[in-house]
This record gives sequence, structure tokens and C-alpha cells, in this order.
Amino acid sequence: MTTSTLTLDPHKLRARALGRKDKDGEARTDGGFSLIEIMAAMAIIAILALAILPQFGKFFERAAVQNLAGEVSNAALLVESDYSLTGKSTYSAAGVSASVANSKKSTDTTLSATTLKADGTAASGTNPGYGYRITGTNPGVTNYTVTYTSIGATPGLVITPK
Repeated sequence: MTTSTLTLDPHKLRARALGRKDKDGEARTDGGFSLIEIMAAMAIIAILALAILPQFGKFFERAAVQNLAGEVSNAALLVESDYSLTGKSTYSAAGVSASVANSKKSTDTTLSATTLKADGTAASGTNPGYGYRITGTNPGVTNYTVTYTSIGATPGLVITPK
């Protein structure tokens, strides 16, 4: 090989700069990682993956809770809209359960409605309902309860851990 060929070959130049020589005294051009280096890198990646993995479950459940809270809030808006449009004096007369049943929700979400007395307890029989409570359940939400209450000590949307 001529000297001009050696100076134009970038692999030979790099090998010469690093001082690598084979058994014949020629500059070595082979390079790469050893098996131990590759295994050490894979072990580090596996440890990092195991540290991050539990966070993904929390992320998906948090997203499911937000979806369920949105669906419960939408059902409450529909109840209020239907109540004001009917002009009825109580929520039980306005048909809270029918409004909640007609609200748009995902296929695996279940919404249930209860009419409430003025003190926030469940209304029954001939007792008129002056408020309501909507409870939402979803298989993706296992650690939280999502409720919307229109009357009582804590009105509004409440997300409580189970």
C-alpha cells in the first residue's frame, strides 16, 4: 500500500491515531464492544426499566379517573339542563335518573343517580328530592370513587380514594 492510500483511508488513520497494532505491526481497524460491555449496558437498561415500570400503571389509572370525572360532570350538566327546561320544582319530578341514563358515556362506564332530601340524605317514596347524587364506576378505576352531589355538606365533584 502506498502512503497516499494510507492517508486517505479513514479507518487506518483512526487506528494509527489510537495506536492499535495487530501481530504483524499493521494498524488494527477492528473496533466494537466486548460481550461484557454489552451485557453491562443491558443490565443498566433493565434496572432503569424496572424503576420506571410502576409509574405507567399510575399514569393509566389517573387518566381513567379523569375520564370518569368528566363523564360524571357531563351527566350533572345534563341533569341541570333538563331540570331547568322542565320547570319542575324538584329533581325527582324532573326525572334525574332518566337524564343520567341519557347522558353520553363510554361503554364500560356505569352512572347511577339518587335523589336527595334538603339535608343531603337519600330521598325515598313520596319525599320530594331537592338535590341529587351521581356516582360513576369504571373497571379502569379501582382505587377511587367519583361522585357528584348537588346538595349537602360537600356539593360538587368529589374524587375520594377507596
